[in-house]
Amino acid sequence: MRLISSTLLIAILCLPLALRAQVSSLEELYKTHQYFALRDEVNRRTDDRLPDFLFYRGVVANRFNRLEESIRFLTAYRETKNAEKVCDAYEILADDYVKTYRYARAAEMYKTQLTVCKDKLSEEELADINNSYGLWKALENVPAQALSVNGRTRLQGTRDKAKLLNFAVEVGGTKMDFVFDTGAELSTITASTASRLGLKIIEASVSVGSSSDIKVNSKLAVAPELKLGNIIVRNVIFLVLDDRSLFFPAANYQINGIIGFPIIEAIGSVTISRHDVLTTDHVERSTSEPNMALEELKPLVQATIGGEKMIFLLDSGAVSSTFYPAFLKAREKEIVKAGTRRKMRLGGAGGSKEVHAYFMKNLEMIIGGKTVRLAKAEVLTEAINDDSREFYGNIGQDVIKQFDKMTLDLKNMQLIFQ
Repeated sequence: MRLISSTLLIAILCLPLALRAQVSSLEELYKTHQYFALRDEVNRRTDDRLPDFLFYRGVVANRFNRLEESIRFLTAYRETKNAEKVCDAYEILADDYVKTYRYARAAEMYKTQLTVCKDKLSEEELADINNSYGLWKALENVPAQALSVNGRTRLQGTRDKAKLLNFAVEVGGTKMDFVFDTGAELSTITASTASRLGLKIIEASVSVGSSSDIKVNSKLAVAPELKLGNIIVRNVIFLVLDDRSLFFPAANYQINGIIGFPIIEAIGSVTISRHDVLTTDHVERSTSEPNMALEELKPLVQATIGGEKMIFLLDSGAVSSTFYPAFLKAREKEIVKAGTRRKMRLGGAGGSKEVHAYFMKNLEMIIGGKTVRLAKAEVLTEAINDDSREFYGNIGQDVIKQFDKMTLDLKNMQLIFQ
């Protein structure tokens, strides 16, 4: 009898270990929020014998806004035996349903996660999931957000006291200026603004975080119709905050309302010029891979600094960019040597917080093939919220304003500077 060759035998014996190593590398990319590298790694894999590949494919589809594809992969993964990542799968499925305006299904996923995973999650994680469940459960009977366009939109924006970009919106026949903020995961208004617009308050107690990690309580409201130029968005969800939560005493400055990410994403593609003009003109898609991703309702962009690829939040509501502790860790010797360390105060909904930071000069980064130069940059030495624990920084107006135009193409997941 001919024996199996030793080379083939070794290959067979090592196959499960190799596959486990592949999954382990995917898990590391997933845990560290390296979604662009995760996408590239998943796309390179042709061997799908392990059920966990379904999970990572579902993650990649979710992060790059292919929501129905994500639902298919993660639903199939849930049905496999011994699905180790099922708790995460429920949470990502909930996010898929939120983004497709199926709020009752999102609430169902969070409720199932609370039941199935209660012994695997920390008290803080359970509290966050319970908060998300309460939010979408309160909205379970709200019709899906819908959008219609009655021609080309061209809107001239204005700058408020805080130099934030505002556009005129119309709700219930009343026109007001709202801040345009890609960093707002949901559109937001003050209680007095909701009253002025005649919006019915949904009595739900929801806790929301801010840029300074201060939690504030919010209620909910739904605008039957919101007009932004020739764009009409129906069934718009708003977080409703006390007026004081969006009031900044130092500048005697009150925000009344914020156009958040769900509205911006629904439009699909918007271009904002250096002169604060918003248009919905078609922009030719770049032939390169998408350089944007989504984590829940947070837009992320990939940038390169010193040859290293890093993931940043994109926040048009931030006047200046901020770099987080992960960035400090990656370039610590350079930053400590060249930067000046001092205290700074960061403000957000609900209050402000004092932190230490290094202040750098002449920082250069590449985004979408375009070079950005920041005359000054602030690098935090400590985390101030969950985002600052997970990403390299937050890109604001000091980057955006360096170009004639910025296009957010959220169908093809590309940030384009011109």
